[in-house]
Amino acid sequence: MSAGGVIAGRPSAPKTVLVHGLASSYRVWDRVLPKIEPQTACLAVELASDGRIEDDADDVAALLDPGRPVVVVGHSRGALVAAALAERRPDLVSALVLLCPPWSRDARLSARSPIERALAIPGIGDLMWSLASDERQRAAQRSAFGPGVNVPDQFLADARARGRRNFVRSSRAIDTYLDAAPLPDRLRNLFVPTELVFGEVDARVAAPADAFAHLRHVTTAVLPGVGHTPPWEAPVEIAELITRTARTASR
Repeated sequence: MSAGGVIAGRPSAPKTVLVHGLASSYRVWDRVLPKIEPQTACLAVELASDGRIEDDADDVAALLDPGRPVVVVGHSRGALVAAALAERRPDLVSALVLLCPPWSRDARLSARSPIERALAIPGIGDLMWSLASDERQRAAQRSAFGPGVNVPDQFLADARARGRRNFVRSSRAIDTYLDAAPLPDRLRNLFVPTELVFGEVDARVAAPADAFAHLRHVTTAVLPGVGHTPPWEAPVEIAELITRTARTASR
């Protein structure tokens, strides 16, 4: 097993699992956890993310109690892990909340940038990663936030701790998963209530237009002025969505 987590909230409350994204950690939920702790039992997982999306889903499943379905919240790559968990272990998932998921390969706006392509090249990518200053790293992460949002130091530290190879493998795993079937097709075959949230000014994932409109069990919302990281940029709205979903799923 290659997963751990941080437990918070009331043990007797509806359980919610939070899954971080690419080159990230459980700390992406730092602004959300204090707001949902009074009403939910939270597990913010920490994944190795060094293999397939399906492998991460299995690692999350290993942390859960069979027969006790939970609300699974995933951010970015973590949203695909959440969907894969629902595909592989539907008995463990009562509802999905997917924040800024890369829903198709073409929707991944930043993944095709010259810098990310160069990072994938052995030798060249290693040199670029090791020589990047804090300011250069911060500049690279600005696309994960809306205009005017400062990149937190902890996001830089998380990416640095992951390393280039993990970043490249994790990114490729996204493409592999979506090449097999894009997210709309996967959700069509699931019968799990799903909340989709996108940022209006997300520079990393393209808006889905009507890609999910035909799915009656899927609700889509767009947060005005928010970029690719709603748990940090809009914690109040995300916390309200999570607690509302958890209450509904526990009925």
